[in-house]
Amino acid sequence: NEYKSYLSNEMPVKFTSDLEAVELLKNKDSETLYEVVRHIKNRVIGSKQRKQEYIDIGILPSLVDILKLDTDEVGIEAAYICNSIAHGGKNHVLQLAKAGVVDPLIKGVFNENTKYVEACLVTLRTLFQYPELESETAGLWEREDFIPRLIDLMRGSELSGQCSAMIIGSMCKKKEHQVVLSTTPIMDNLADLLASPVTHTHMAALFCLSEYTYDSGFVAVELREGYGSAVGRLYELMQRDKYILVQYNAAKCLVNLYKVHGLSEENGRTLLLDCIVHLCLYEDLAIKHIGANLLHDLIMQDSELQRMASYSQHLMKGLFKFFSITKDPVFAPLMRASAFSAFASLAETQEEIRRSIIESENIVSQLKLGLLDEDVQVQIGALSCLHSLSRSVKQLRTSLLDAEVWKPLLQLIRNSELTLVRTSSRTLCNLLLDFSPTKEILLEPDNNMLELLTSLAQHSDEEIRLNALWAIMNLAYKANTELRNQIRIHFDIPVILDMMNEQESERVRLKAIGLLRNLLCESAEVDNIMTTYGRGLLKTLIPLLENGSEEEQEQILCVFINIASGMIAKDLLMARDDWLTALLGFLKHTNSHLQIAATTCITHIVKSDDRSCSDRQSKLKVMGHFKQLQSMLSALPAVSDRVKIALQYFN
Repeated sequence: NEYKSYLSNEMPVKFTSDLEAVELLKNKDSETLYEVVRHIKNRVIGSKQRKQEYIDIGILPSLVDILKLDTDEVGIEAAYICNSIAHGGKNHVLQLAKAGVVDPLIKGVFNENTKYVEACLVTLRTLFQYPELESETAGLWEREDFIPRLIDLMRGSELSGQCSAMIIGSMCKKKEHQVVLSTTPIMDNLADLLASPVTHTHMAALFCLSEYTYDSGFVAVELREGYGSAVGRLYELMQRDKYILVQYNAAKCLVNLYKVHGLSEENGRTLLLDCIVHLCLYEDLAIKHIGANLLHDLIMQDSELQRMASYSQHLMKGLFKFFSITKDPVFAPLMRASAFSAFASLAETQEEIRRSIIESENIVSQLKLGLLDEDVQVQIGALSCLHSLSRSVKQLRTSLLDAEVWKPLLQLIRNSELTLVRTSSRTLCNLLLDFSPTKEILLEPDNNMLELLTSLAQHSDEEIRLNALWAIMNLAYKANTELRNQIRIHFDIPVILDMMNEQESERVRLKAIGLLRNLLCESAEVDNIMTTYGRGLLKTLIPLLENGSEEEQEQILCVFINIASGMIAKDLLMARDDWLTALLGFLKHTNSHLQIAATTCITHIVKSDDRSCSDRQSKLKVMGHFKQLQSMLSALPAVSDRVKIALQYFN
């Protein structure tokens, strides 16, 4: 052992039992203490059962007392005992935290004894990797001294640098944490650690960097503009002569940068994809699993990378082989879940890839098994894969219909697990599209589809409300009168308008507007709805038209285009000078989409041969709409073509 005993020339202390050893910890005789802690440390290393036995006989309070008082060899050994106990797992970590071990360890980080500082860092590194201790770390971000101290220690010994980087990475879980770190020289220190020849140092630095760069555009800009050599080093560490977990963590950092547009090299993404494909095909199951998850993260939003990945027959076949791993109780569900996630990202945007996935192997039968799996992560992965494949018109009408995937889907959407409900409700939207034959099956009375969607639309979770509205909107699209009436029985106009309030997010409001647009589609029904709900409808829509985002404004104008098809509705609109003024403003707007929508509104207002038509035209001329339309004849063809149509209806 690197720590020499004070009693190197004395006979070692004898213990008749572990309980006696723990009792001796209370003895303040430092000579005896050192022998005791050495004995206990050697006893607990490698034995989870013995760790718990020592906890049960009351060792933790004595260890905390030692850490508070001793920063010499005794304190060092006590810290390493705590570290060994922490390696016993979550329950041991929670018991250590409850006993109060964290505070003296944090205090120990500021000690002058380098070896004691290292022992405290090693133990904090082990403790803080558990998310259950987030409450212990939250207040450390408020302290002015702790993070700067860790930043300084990154430049200390190799061990201090490794532990400090790991601790910072474990603590960095929020955007505000990234902001705090950006005010420190952390990138200079990480760049130095990445340049180290030591693999463990690479691992620690890459872990810290992956947390620092996660979903952070401003950090990505910092790296791209000020630390090009560090980014280059990431590519070096991704090469196949490096330790496989170093390759993975370097690739993970680069994926983080790529997702927030932090990589400037066009060929960089090809190298990154090659590395991740290599990880997916590696012989070790753990590496295959994390490689497939990383593949999902990289290509999910990039159709070009999806295409490039799909060209690798080795990758496709390798991912299908994940499903053949059935006997390993730990890795079997992990492999299935990650395979489904990888296929979900591959099939996200391109029909050709979807067809290849379905035709190459028996993925649909695996999908159905995945939906019925007992493991929640497998179910979520299967739902994500189904969501991507169900974007295909052909597959909705053939393979997915034949497999009756809607049956397990309806079970999962009624689950209490939030992520399952989110993913299954998102997938349900595709099955209810107008061209999906599953739509008619789902609308059969036994499935209670409208009742289900109405319930989900009132859910406390925003994403579930959004998906439910999206599904109802899909149902209402091109629906016959009977179905529209059924929708209104469950989800009538006042309910829809209530979901456009300012407390709702913009994306929920947009789906509510879309649903309203699909319900207001026949002139007789429009007049009926406007007669009953017109006042409340205009009271909700006009303020949104005036103050909403441009996307909301365009969608609301499309609703008004439908409203303007009704005869009674036309008069209600013409009575609202605030609406007409807003319409004139959109004719003058720089956004051509808003100009086109406003012009089409006017076309529907003046396109009629009823007795009030000339009065409507006259009012529009007086308010300046006609003159503004004439001035738009020289606009872009997409706008001027609509303007010509509107003008031809004016007398």
